[in-house]
Amino acid sequence: MHESFAQAKIRSEEWEQHGFRIEPEILAALKARIAQDRRSSGNGGLAFGHYLDAALRHAPTNVDEQIVWAQQFLDDRMAYVEKGKQSTYRVGRQAHALMSSLHQELQEADYGRRGLYVVSAALERLLIALNAEGELRRPERRSLTGGAPMA
Repeated sequence: MHESFAQAKIRSEEWEQHGFRIEPEILAALKARIAQDRRSSGNGGLAFGHYLDAALRHAPTNVDEQIVWAQQFLDDRMAYVEKGKQSTYRVGRQAHALMSSLHQELQEADYGRRGLYVVSAALERLLIALNAEGELRRPERRSLTGGAPMA
């Protein structure tokens, strides 16, 4: 999370907007997590795009693996998944590149119109990992020489 936030601030020119659909249950959980993380870290600037970017940095780039994630997401919910609303968020280059090719690659694999499930599965996995780590805290400042954190 901290890496995505830092990159969005330090290298904002590399971040681009992209349209996303997120399953409503996952979106609600993400909203709650963002509110919690803003409080615990003291960082009121945390935003949806930072979490999307962090989630998509760890998503598979291979379409077969993406389909596995999407199928598991659907199986876990016994296919009771709502479509959600289209929203636009800014994400880093890696996440933007993945999203720019996702829908076409899924169509070519005869799994079209299911990008929502890949994105929602990636976010769900991020939320599970964040919950396992506990509260988000402000990171320690790096030293002036790039070595160990400063006390």
